Amino acid sequence: MKFYKIGDEVKAGKFGPLEHDFGGIVEKVYENSIMISIKDFNPADKTSVNELNGRAVVRKDEAKMVKAVERTAEDKELAAKEEKEKGSKVAKPSRKKQTVKKNGKKE
Repeated sequence: MKFYKIGDEVKAGKFGPLEHDFGGIVEKVYENSIMISIKDFNPADKTSVNELNGRAVVRKDEAKMVKAVERTAEDKELAAKEEKEKGSKVAKPSRKKQTVKKNGKKE
């Protein structure tokens, strides 16, 4: 997962009512997605952009960083922590649930 910060310039692919790729500025960062203020779009999508009030929420994985705002040491630590947490979530083995028959014996 990529680390985004408010003010980053990004590009995203078409989705929903938008028929072409678009670009803009990150307005808000969620856990798995970002809200983009749409600035760069195809004129054919003008009506759709107006319907969306000039904003779109897209998955972090589907957005591409064009220009990042300056990162502080704190931001870099947060990004490293986020990557570490993501790695630990993937590495956890799944538990298999034991089933119990109605007579109380385990299978």
